[in-house]
Amino acid sequence: MPVVIFLLLACMSLFAKEITITSEDGFVMHGWLDYPAQKQANYPIVFFAHQFGADHTIWKEMAGEFNQKGYATLMVDLRGHGKSIMKNGTTVKISADTRMDHIASAIEESKKNVGFEKITGDLSQWLSKLSSEKEIDMHKLILVGSSLGAGAIIPLMVEAEPIALIALSPGGGDEEAIKTSLMYSEAPSLFIAGKDDPLGAQERAIAYTKEALRGSLLLISSDGHGVVLLPRVKPYIDGFLKSSH
Repeated sequence: MPVVIFLLLACMSLFAKEITITSEDGFVMHGWLDYPAQKQANYPIVFFAHQFGADHTIWKEMAGEFNQKGYATLMVDLRGHGKSIMKNGTTVKISADTRMDHIASAIEESKKNVGFEKITGDLSQWLSKLSSEKEIDMHKLILVGSSLGAGAIIPLMVEAEPIALIALSPGGGDEEAIKTSLMYSEAPSLFIAGKDDPLGAQERAIAYTKEALRGSLLLISSDGHGVVLLPRVKPYIDGFLKSSH
């Protein structure tokens, strides 16, 4: 049995690799690219951007499910989060106090220190990195973001031409870029939020759905924010993706 377990773990490690990029302002950022166990000539790709105060690991279960369906996945740590905290040799992190009753002030403080306005540019750089992977089919790209990550990934829709976008508890960001992207992208978009979201994501989800060419809205009875909604909304996400292809 120990030999079997060792061989299984060894095989799994063959399909995942840690990769890095360096932003123009000096942040070294880390991402984890996973391939399905079954070899293919090329792979559709799902790109994940997490919420404030989290890191790439919040997507592991969802990414694993996509891997089982034949998708490659890229989960990244946004600047100031997880392992992406070194900027020009100095540690630069988000505020450590991410309790929900303090999160608004923590976001404002971190926005200035870390440079949240540059996250969309970072994500664009990750897409360029992905395009250099021979096995990745960038014509079959799905963008998935939660809160901060959703607000940062939406402006990439025109540039990236994804086949679908999923935004959980979408955050704000460059509102003009978000509006322009939603107006001109033909990708189906699903915006999800709890009706009693503590950070007002339900209002942004409604507004973004109205602005999108092909927007769909899912509001559920919840005061949860971000990936805590996933267990309740996964069936709707699956249905959305099936209808989008």
